[in-house]
This record gives sequence, structure tokens and C-alpha cells, in this order.
Amino acid sequence: MRQASLAWEAKCSRCGLCCHEKVIVGRQVIYDLDSHCEHYDRKTHQCKIYLQRLDRESRCRRVTRFAAMFASYLPESCAYVQWARSRHLRFAIRRHVRFTRGDRGDTGDEEPNPSLCLSE
Repeated sequence: MRQASLAWEAKCSRCGLCCHEKVIVGRQVIYDLDSHCEHYDRKTHQCKIYLQRLDRESRCRRVTRFAAMFASYLPESCAYVQWARSRHLRFAIRRHVRFTRGDRGDTGDEEPNPSLCLSE
């Protein structure tokens, strides 16, 4: 991996939100905390194979500079979004972030990571 790519990857705070299924409804992004990639660690809220994720998981996508600038599904808490904002390069529509527990309601044994539950 090139040095520039390594520096870009190092910006990621590894919050785990990219591992969850999400849907955009109007001006909201809804993250389903019960629907996540098989490589998501429910205890640490991180990807277990982060460094190999792009080779091993076909659904995983790299967050590029373009996505940091324009992808409205990325929350404001995302380190890549914060990078773009700090350079006045964030052009995506601001969306309200909501978290849901899928079909289980709030009866699951896992509590959402408080650092993830930031709404814009």
C-alpha cells in the first residue's frame, strides 16, 4: 500500500458504523445495530479484519476522499467527514442519524456504543 493510502487509512477512528446496514429515508440515515457484517466485533464495535477487509469482504468499500466530501450516509462523527469539514470540502446533505435495533426492539443484550449515538 502506498504511503498516501496508509496515511488516509490512519484517519479512520474505526467506530464500526460502516459495518452496519443502513438506509436513507428522507433526511435521515438509519443504522440497524442488529444487522452488521460477519466480521464486526459486538464487544469492541470494530471490524475484526480491518486491515484485510477490502480483500476478504466483497461488501466492504473503502471510504475515499470523494466519499468523505459527498457521501451523505457518513455521519458527522466519522473521522473522514471531520477531515473534509476541517478543509471546507464537505458538500453532502446533512442528515439526521438514527439507530434502530432491527426486529428485536430494545430487548437485545448489546448496548449501543455511546460514542456512536451522536445525532447531528
